[in-house]
Amino acid sequence: MPKSQTSPYIILGLLAIIWGSSFILMKEGLKFYSSYQIAAIRISFSGLALVPFVNWKKLDIKSSDYKYFIISGFLGSAIPAFLFPLAQTRISSSLAGAINGLTPLFALIVGVTFLGVRFSKIKAFGVIFGLAGAAFLILGKDIQFEFSHVMMAIIATLCYGINVNIIKQKLDNYPPLLVAALPLAIISIAGFAILSYLGLSVDLTDTQCTYSLGSTLLLAFVGTSISLIMFNKLIQQTNTVFATSVTYLIPIVALFWGLFDNEQILYNHFIGLIFILGAIWMIRKDK
Repeated sequence: MPKSQTSPYIILGLLAIIWGSSFILMKEGLKFYSSYQIAAIRISFSGLALVPFVNWKKLDIKSSDYKYFIISGFLGSAIPAFLFPLAQTRISSSLAGAINGLTPLFALIVGVTFLGVRFSKIKAFGVIFGLAGAAFLILGKDIQFEFSHVMMAIIATLCYGINVNIIKQKLDNYPPLLVAALPLAIISIAGFAILSYLGLSVDLTDTQCTYSLGSTLLLAFVGTSISLIMFNKLIQQTNTVFATSVTYLIPIVALFWGLFDNEQILYNHFIGLIFILGAIWMIRKDK
């Protein structure tokens, strides 16, 4: 009897909730720590969290594949972990989340251009619909930003697009836990080295320090460690463009987070939601 699998739509929804909340967590972390400290904490502790769950003595990895694990660690976690908090020092969390919606587009371009991934009209329309949905979500907002910091977020998103292709094309035969744990373990070494250089102030009697540290650790353990296992499983079950369509849902989650801050919900937000749901259906239809 075949082993049952969790519906990719359930995984997609859970990832949207987790990653849609990550920008709020970064914003909270920035109230006490620098962007570099947040990044160092995130990659250090996210790698440490998965170490006990892998049998490191019995790793069955081809020697030629180690380079892909290393590349995946830096492109999928380390570089974006530094770029997004730095970008959010000059752009809003909602704009950062919307820029993250470029991931499926980059994933498709990289896959088609360099890896011979099959291109189809319905998949292309799905990407366009998703981008349109993300645009509608930020329409009507008074967005202020600096171009250099927008580019940081775009570069981080490009890294994600390259990484999902590496996972799908080069690491597809390995368990999702290993594909998440080994890259994170590798970059955590660099994370702890950077953290020791920068220093880390912890004052649990300071309410803001407690909130910022707690938010950043939650970002590391849930927003990175657990979510990467789920994401890698989703990539292996479906395709890179469907898996990265989670980035279309992230602004929606961020939008609902905005309700707690009394942000105004406009009609264009609902139009964006319709576009995004249509995009996911089209991308998933072209399995």
